[in-house]
Formats: sequence, structure tokens, C-alpha cells
Amino acid sequence: MTPYALPPLLLLAAEATATLTSRELDLPQTTLGWLILLGGSLLVFAWVVWLYLRDTHELSPWWKAWLTLLRLSVLASLLIIAVNPSDRTQKQSFRPSRVAFAIDTSLSMRHPADAATSETSPGSDKGPTRADAIQEIFAKSPLIEQLRQQHEVSIYTFDSRLDGPHRVFPLSVPAKESGTTPSATAAPTEAKPETALDWAETVRPRGLETRLGESLAELIRQTAGRTLSGIVVISDGGSNAGIDVTSTHDRAVATKTRLITVGTGTTEQPVNLAIAEVAAPTDVAINDPYEIKVFVQGQGLAGRQVDVELLGLGEGEEGDPSFIEKKSVTLLEDGVRAEVVFPRTPTVAGKTNYTIRATPAVRVAEFNVQDNVQTPSVTVFDRPTRVLLFAGGPMRDYQFVRNLLFRHKSFDVDVLLQTGVPGTSQESNNLLLTFPATREQLFDYDAIIAFDPDWKSIPSDAIPLLYDWVADESGGLILVAGDVNTQQVASGADGIDEVDDELKPLRQLYPVILSSYFSAARFDQDSSQQWPIAFTPEGQGAGFLQLTDDPISSAARWKEFPGFFRAYPTGGHKAAARVFARFSDPRASDPPILMASQNVGRGQSFYLGSGEMWRLRSVSDADYDRFWIKLIREVAQGRTKKGVKRGSLRAESEKVTLGQTVRVYARLLDAQFAPLDVPTVPFDLFDPNGRPFTPTRLLRRDPAQPGEYVGDFRASLPGTYKLEVQLPESRERMNAEVKVTTPRLEDENIRQNVRLLTELARDTGGQYLPLDKAVAELPGLLPNRGEQFYIPERLRTLWDRDWVMYLLVGLLSVEWLTRKLLKLA
Repeated sequence: MTPYALPPLLLLAAEATATLTSRELDLPQTTLGWLILLGGSLLVFAWVVWLYLRDTHELSPWWKAWLTLLRLSVLASLLIIAVNPSDRTQKQSFRPSRVAFAIDTSLSMRHPADAATSETSPGSDKGPTRADAIQEIFAKSPLIEQLRQQHEVSIYTFDSRLDGPHRVFPLSVPAKESGTTPSATAAPTEAKPETALDWAETVRPRGLETRLGESLAELIRQTAGRTLSGIVVISDGGSNAGIDVTSTHDRAVATKTRLITVGTGTTEQPVNLAIAEVAAPTDVAINDPYEIKVFVQGQGLAGRQVDVELLGLGEGEEGDPSFIEKKSVTLLEDGVRAEVVFPRTPTVAGKTNYTIRATPAVRVAEFNVQDNVQTPSVTVFDRPTRVLLFAGGPMRDYQFVRNLLFRHKSFDVDVLLQTGVPGTSQESNNLLLTFPATREQLFDYDAIIAFDPDWKSIPSDAIPLLYDWVADESGGLILVAGDVNTQQVASGADGIDEVDDELKPLRQLYPVILSSYFSAARFDQDSSQQWPIAFTPEGQGAGFLQLTDDPISSAARWKEFPGFFRAYPTGGHKAAARVFARFSDPRASDPPILMASQNVGRGQSFYLGSGEMWRLRSVSDADYDRFWIKLIREVAQGRTKKGVKRGSLRAESEKVTLGQTVRVYARLLDAQFAPLDVPTVPFDLFDPNGRPFTPTRLLRRDPAQPGEYVGDFRASLPGTYKLEVQLPESRERMNAEVKVTTPRLEDENIRQNVRLLTELARDTGGQYLPLDKAVAELPGLLPNRGEQFYIPERLRTLWDRDWVMYLLVGLLSVEWLTRKLLKLA
């Protein structure tokens, strides 16, 4: 038998309590079952009546009726228990219909919402941006309130990832659709007013790339369900990273998720001129001619003449850059680069910050004038950088770097090849036979590159001298790991006690912890496949590791590099180290560190965990040369750009991308030239407009490095930030600069991609809308998907009560007593 529900017995204030009680009986559900139940009951009752009439034939009719009634009452009670009467209590609940907004916050949203005209060009700061237009829709139109009449509204944003929900707006009033009446608990309360959402900050453009496919797929995963009315995507349709949106569209169709795309930005091909690339050396020797090559390209400017100006400002000079030269070039086709070359011959040492500006010869309304300017820098050295190459053997990187530096006029290179013999020919200024043994000899170098040397073969007193050169004389040390000798530096190698180990000062210079053993699973394992370099977020933002002036194109160059076959195993990194890259072999449980650095006193050491960097030449010889030159300049800057006597100040990178967090490092000494020992030191920070940051930023003491202080700031504006630190108890001030550039990835295609947005909404039940029609048409495209349902709470059996037992016992007891008194069997 199955439960049979009787009509509801009670509905108590459903609008207020949302509780429903119904009564159920375990009755037969078939005709045969009913015949058996009724027939069996009648037979039992008839048999009981016949039996009692037979037993009481000598009694009066009154006693006959009394005894029969008692037994029939017991049977009737048992029959009621058999059909199991129960009360089922249910709670009425309501799932509101939901709408999710996904708003594009990539940097492309900083472009104007409409095509530029002579009155509204980006450069004149007239006309709303795409982000401004979106903010207007949400902050000043009734769109949210209209949708809240039937839906719960969630706000998400996306660029390189999905963020949110930033706010969930509940239903403002109960929905009145049939069958979707929410309970009182679902209705919003008025007791606690909501704080207004800061729409300007929520939709502020900030992302360096647009991962539309990935972000939307994640939003579908989080929100898909029967009550989701739809997802509204507000974007210009730019998707320049991550998975293809086609797979996301297929997922939306599979999960029956309605997608409504709202497009913002001009649909016309904008007129725009841009400096696509600037090729210039980072450093040159004085009186050494060089060229600054400028590549310009345009859209809608085919056949027009473009003027390219070169301006310059020396380091430390104030005011506007000075005009140097102007050249003109004609753009032959849209999107095709035209080259302009500025030859230069430096006669003064120092750093020059160039400004290159491109403008159409005949003024036009450009869509984006921010990409008309680039600011490369060139450093002129009157003294070449002194470099010592120290190699355990003629490994390939040693040979390529030796040839590079020997032919570069801004370097003087000496070499010490431990496997060499007297009379060996090496391209160098000086060929050494022994490691520099005196302070005068060693301290003459600005940088030392150690290519897997045999450290135990040099004089024992040279190791502490090397440490002093780095820590006290701002030396720059590059440590390249190899297969032969690096293992001897590992802690505990060959059973040597680290406390008494003569290599202990050298080990302190390594920013990583080297493994003390070779393992087939970690180092000597099969090395038949190249594995790409896995850059950390810190490595992606490190300017000296960028192969081009543009971070985006540099990242693309690194992706072209297939990588290394193996790397030396490491067991972690030092507390003060900065890890830039790891070996990406998935077979390693703890991927070895490939690139890391640390400050050691006033100097710096850099670790390269593989001797296969020469493979970068397969991508480009120029990329290989640029990597080593920038790396040497980075570690040697403590010598070539010494600060004041009691300290030095530098940023992690002199050139960063808009939106990055910039780390600032300072080496500070007190009046007695001992490491400064105060918890914090204030530093003044000025944005590109010259406005100081408030409150004043602080450099905090690094507990792992005495005298070292670390701070950071977020680069939120393009241009040059200036940093200043006043030394405690001194009039000396230290200065540094950080140049913030805008990545070009979000500027490559600035027209709204209507086709992509339309295809994304196709077959999902939604459609594409232009932004100006969103307020009027969106509410009608989002049906109410709210649903009412009942939650079973409990099933209460009515007969399972104490009084029922007492009743049955009482009836049987009265029957027994009566039969006893009447002397019946």
C-alpha cells in the first residue's frame, strides 16, 4: 500500500507562514486491494459478532450488545492503526529568478564609446569612454530597479579573470507571476538600507587583457540552473587571450543558459595613427654611433603623410624635453608599418630619455592619441662596464657571451677559463690564469658571470673576498648552474659540515638552495624534450627580463622559445630571494628554480639554473644578446649607478606596465656606516602629474637582510613616477624613477566586434543589443524563472500516542472484567 493524501486539511496563512499540512492514509491503490481490505474487514467483523452472539446466548440482550461493542471497538481501533493515519507538514519556499551581468573592465574600455570627431577625440578628453557609458546605464537609468521587480540581479566584472559578485541586488517586491509567489522570507526587508555601489570604481578599466571565453565559462559554471533567466555580457567584443569563445557558446547551449550580449564602442573603422614599435639600444659607448628606428602604422590614413618628432631630456634635467629632429613619411596602406630612422652619435655620458611623437601632417580626429607617443631611454657610458667571465669549461653560453661582450664597446671583458692552458686564444681584453686574489684586482670589476666553475680550485681566501665585493662594493654576481661543478656548492655535499665549509660565504650568495644530490628522477632523468620557461608573476613584470620594450610582445617572444631540456635541481629559495621563473617539467614534484635574485648588502646576485640559455638564439640572436646585456646591467647597476655614500635606492624594474605593483628596494646605513636599524623609513612618491602620494609611503625593514628596506606602490597612471628617500639624520636624498607604459594588446583592435557578440548569443535564447537599447529592451528579454516549491519537513503518525495504547488496554480490560463477572470463559 502507498500513502493516500486526503485533501488539505489546513493551510495556515500561506503568504505569511508558507506552511501546509495534509493528512495521509496507507490505503490500497488498486480495486483488488480495496476488495481484499473491505471483504477481509467485513468477514472479521461478522465472525466476531457471530462468536459473541454464540457465547452470550444465555445473557440478556443488553450484555450481549455491551460485550460485542467492546470487541468491535478494539477491532475498529486496530483497523485504524493498520491504515496508518498521518499528518504531513510542508514548508512553502521560493527560488527567485536570477540575472547575472558580466561587465568588461579591460583597458579597451577606456577608449571612447563613439567614433572620434573633430569635436570629440580622445586626446581632447571630450566624449564619454566606454566605461563611462556603462556607468551611466547602471548609475542613472532605472535598469536595475526594473529587473529587480522579477529577478535577483548579480554584478560581475571580467578582464584577465572573472571577479565578483560585487553586489547581489535582491527582489524589490514579490513577483506576481502565477505559481511563483515568494514567501515572506524571500521578500527583501526594508530595515537595513543598502550602501550604494561605487559604479565608477566597479567598471573602471584595469585589465591588461580580455579573457572573454574563460571568464564567461566560469560564470556559467557558477550560476547555471533552472532559475537563471540569463547572463548579460556588456563588452566591446574584444577577446585577445584565453580559450576561444566558441567553446563557451557551446557550453551555454548545453546548459540552456540564455546569453544576451550588449555591445559598446564604435562599429565604424576608426581613424588612428600609432607608433607600433621603437628599436633602440639600451646602452652605448660615448662617441659610438647608433640608430633609433621608429615604426608607425595607421588605420584610415592610407596615402597620407605623417610627421615623426624626436625629443630628448637628460637624466636629472627639469622641464619639457627639447626638440632634436623631425622627419616625415607616407603611409602606403592601412595596417602596414612605415619606418623612420634617427641616427645619433652621443658625445656626453649619461642617460637620455627620448620622446618620440607621431602626428598626421594634416590634422584628423584620431580615435586614440595615447599610442602616438613612446619614450625609450638610452644610457651613454664614458667608462665601459668591467666584466669577468669565470668558467669551469668552454660551455656554449660562455662562448656566446664572451664574443658578445668583447665586440660590444660598452663592455671590457676579462676571461678565466679553468680548462684553458697558457697560450689559449680567447676573445677578451685580458686572459686570466688565476682568480683575482687581491682586493685591488677583484674590486675593479663591476660584474662577474660564473659559468659552473670549480670553486674549490681557487684560493680559499678568495671566497670571503668575493662576498665582500658583492656586499660592500655593490658588485653584481651571475651564477650559472651546470652539470659538473655546481653540486659542490650544495649544502652538505660530499659529507662536508656546513659550519666548517670554506664555501659557506659563497653559498650565502646563492638566492636558491641547491640540492645536495643527483637523482635520476630529478636531474639525470630522460632529457629528450624541451620544457618552456614558466615565469612567475614577478618574472613577468621584471623589466630586465623583457626582450622588447613592450611587455606584451616580450611575453610573445618568450612563448616562442621552446625552453630547456633540464635544469639543476633546487630545494627552495632564500627568504629574501625573488623568484622569476621555474622549470616547467611536470615530472618534477617541486619544479626547480630557473631564475632568481637577491640583494646581498649593497650588491646583487642572480641565479640561472640551466646552461642552455644559448638555445634562445633559435628564436633570435638579438633576443639572446638583449637578455644578457640587460641582465648584466641589472646586476651591475649598484656599481655603475652608485647612490649616495650611505645608501642606494632602486625600483625592481625601471619600466613597468600600467596596473602593476612596483617593489622598491633601499640599502641604508646610519651615520657610523653600519646597517640602519629602524622599523620603517618614509619615501616620497610623485605620480606622472607631479602630485605626491598621500599618505606618505613607507619602506619596511627586511628582517632577513640588515640595512635592507622594501616597499611598493601600484602604478595606476601612465608616465614617469619619481621616488625620493631622505636619509635619517642626514641632508642626503636618494632618487629613482619608474616609467609606466600602457600595454598595446587592448589597443590593437579598437572597433566593436559585433560579429563575435552576435555569434555568442546565437541559439542560446538571447540576442545582441547595442548599448543605447539595453535599458528599453533588456527587461523584456529576461523571463521570470522564479519557482515555488515545497520542502517536506516531517510526517507525524496520528495513532502513535499514549492515549491510544491506554484506550486499547482499557477496552480489553473492561471486556475481560465484564466476562469475569458474568462467569464467561
